[in-house]
Amino acid sequence: MDKVKDFFGNLKDKWSNLNRLVKIAIIAGLISILAAGGIVYYLNTRVEYAVLFSNLSDADAGTVTKDLEDQDIKYKLKDDGKTILVDKTKVDQYRIDMAVDNKLPDSSQGYELFDDTSMMTTDEDRKIMYQRATTGELERSIGSLNAVKKAKVMLTMPDDDVFSDDAKGKKAKASVALTLNGNTISNSAVKGIVELTTGAVKGLTAENVKVVDSNGNVLADGNNDNDDLTGANSKYMQIQKQFEKQLEKKITRVLGPLADGNKISVAVNADLNFDALERKTTKYSNPNLRSENVQANGNQEQIQQAQTGQTDDNVSNVTGDNTDNGASYSRTINNELDTDVTKQVSAPGTVKRLTTSVAIRGDVSGDQQAQIKSIVRSAIGYDKDRGDKVTVQALDVPDTTPKVHKTKTVKNNVPWWYIALPIGVIAIAGIAAFLIIRKKRQDDDDDYYDDDYDVDVTDDSPQPGPTSSANSEPLPEAKQEEKAVPLQEKPEVKERQAKDKQAKDYAQTNPAVTAELLKAWMKDHH
Repeated sequence: MDKVKDFFGNLKDKWSNLNRLVKIAIIAGLISILAAGGIVYYLNTRVEYAVLFSNLSDADAGTVTKDLEDQDIKYKLKDDGKTILVDKTKVDQYRIDMAVDNKLPDSSQGYELFDDTSMMTTDEDRKIMYQRATTGELERSIGSLNAVKKAKVMLTMPDDDVFSDDAKGKKAKASVALTLNGNTISNSAVKGIVELTTGAVKGLTAENVKVVDSNGNVLADGNNDNDDLTGANSKYMQIQKQFEKQLEKKITRVLGPLADGNKISVAVNADLNFDALERKTTKYSNPNLRSENVQANGNQEQIQQAQTGQTDDNVSNVTGDNTDNGASYSRTINNELDTDVTKQVSAPGTVKRLTTSVAIRGDVSGDQQAQIKSIVRSAIGYDKDRGDKVTVQALDVPDTTPKVHKTKTVKNNVPWWYIALPIGVIAIAGIAAFLIIRKKRQDDDDDYYDDDYDVDVTDDSPQPGPTSSANSEPLPEAKQEEKAVPLQEKPEVKERQAKDKQAKDYAQTNPAVTAELLKAWMKDHH
């Protein structure tokens, strides 16, 4: 106990003897160390929340939050309770546990409904359970498609009553509501959903399957022709939008280095022709003689003329009947022709007309607008004969876009000043302590040299030093008196002079004892 008291007593004495600046530096260093430790502890122990489920209904959100409270898991709610966040390290495990217990939101039960059937289940109950199980299996299967985020299936099953003769009542019907990951879904995917639904339900045909998306658009209504037309139109519209966006990105990329991105607005309207055209062209050239047939009737002179080809006709020449001689003549020539058949098929999607508008915020001269228009024309492949049009307009309007100052973050999403602040405080405290200790040492050295100078001044014996050097000049007597007289008048100087004189006298009187004392002192200090 006494050692503890002595320790704190010595500590208190040392603290009292410290300079005021040293005390401030020590306190600042301790505060900075505590602050840095607190920040590091907070960063290591804080809970980083991640999304567990989003876009939940009120019923599902209530079920999940109640289960979290039962398991004593902290959570947060966002988006008016539709999004639930929990500790990032517990997200995966909690989802697995809920999947095992079949408690996942928007989860549908399939044929596992029959795992817990009892002996008291009636046939009507089994029919209802079968319909629910089929609906759940379809929802799972359709929801597993890449383009589908969530699916809701409603089935109308026929009543297999042996006494029912109503043919219409035996037709099954299905309605499928899709929540898509994007804005569109391909026509082939819709056909696949229809085929999947018809294959899972007995007596269900494609004509009785209706498919809609979350926006209310009819994707399939049972009419194959309309479905093909709707799918084709949707596909063509998507191609047109993609082509327009491609041209807009190209123009923005070209004009981007010339001005800030927020000062340029580009819009492209493309008129595409999706009609598929097929042309077939046949050309005949280079006629060559393939066969010739000559017939002649009459006297010898006429036959000879036909054989020698002295007639003027080169294809067919028939002489008129001579009533006197009954002469006649005919000649037929068949020519071989070179035939060139060209079949041309124009793919759908040709550009009929392009209209481009470029708006620039700021003061742009007419020459600059003309240069920009020329650049845009080259970028989009401008064709005057096609009727393309490019408009460039400069608008001198104030910039009302709010400037957002983003906080720099490190890789773990911690603001940079969380780490920079304690490091800066520690660095400043360390520099201040170093400067204070350095100044303290300089003051101690100055005091030491001042004390030596005081002793030398009061010593009666001559001391070798700078004043005895041949190259140095002695101090003036007036200055020596100014320094010596005030020091001699101080009581501590007189007391020290007396002690020095006693020590010298004792050393001269007892040289052996003095030597032993010096040896012991040197041994202790080395």
